[in-house]
Amino acid sequence: MGTNWNDIRFFLSVSRTSSFVAAAQQLQVTHSTVSRRISTLEAALKTELFVRTERGCSLTASGEKLLPLAEELERTALKFQEHIPVSGAQLSGTIRIGCPDGLGNCFLASELCALQRENPLLEVELVPVPIYYSLSKREVDILITVTRPSARKIVVEKITNYRLGLFASQDYLDGHAPVREADDLKAHRLVGYIDDLLYDQKLRFLEELYPSAQSTFRSSTVLAQMSAIKAGAGVGVIPYFMAHAEKDLVQVLPQKFIEREFWVQVNPDSSQRMRVRETMDFIIHALRSKSTLFLSM
Repeated sequence: MGTNWNDIRFFLSVSRTSSFVAAAQQLQVTHSTVSRRISTLEAALKTELFVRTERGCSLTASGEKLLPLAEELERTALKFQEHIPVSGAQLSGTIRIGCPDGLGNCFLASELCALQRENPLLEVELVPVPIYYSLSKREVDILITVTRPSARKIVVEKITNYRLGLFASQDYLDGHAPVREADDLKAHRLVGYIDDLLYDQKLRFLEELYPSAQSTFRSSTVLAQMSAIKAGAGVGVIPYFMAHAEKDLVQVLPQKFIEREFWVQVNPDSSQRMRVRETMDFIIHALRSKSTLFLSM
């Protein structure tokens, strides 16, 4: 009995998710289909590939040996697919983008619609959440971070700098003491991140602007922080590109701001795929062409 690419595809999905159920969701098939495909592959190879437990599954020694070969087959299949002519040179297939929640929700979600209008066959999956997904495990195709990646064997490019400042609602400021210098913040309620849920230490914005800060409202997402600030929860740090569209926000201590960077990264083999390469270029251009939005108020 021979093997085929589809069985290898199922093997890769289970190896990356460590779960038949998760693999089924990823591949949009039933759990029984995944189980059957893996059993077919194991029968063809005459070896067990996974150790099944109630908590999931892990690769056997045979599975570990097969994994790099399966990944090489995947790369070859992807390159082959890229050489298939597409009508009108339009992008097609699915592209998954992981990025910080503020950038994803308040900028990329609307910008990427323009890319889809030009490429109706392209399916976009935007994952704007306060964690970093893994490129190596192929959880995302494109990853945007606020820290320059240190890992080797990935394609990295700096997109742009962006600035953040202190903001509060006008109603909040009207009912509290004026803020003329940083020390005045000790008399105010502050909004910030939850320390033990920080996914990147470069997000300690509030402490950088006011080292003795003790926030009274905390959230793991900047979007929730902005909503709380608009509702009068206190003073907090918001990126300029998010604050621009919020008429309810007033900048506090405009002379004090923080500057950070956005970095984009993809796997080298993924960067050769047309939809990944073109989407990355689109994102870079979208941010760089609106530098005023990211760097000034």
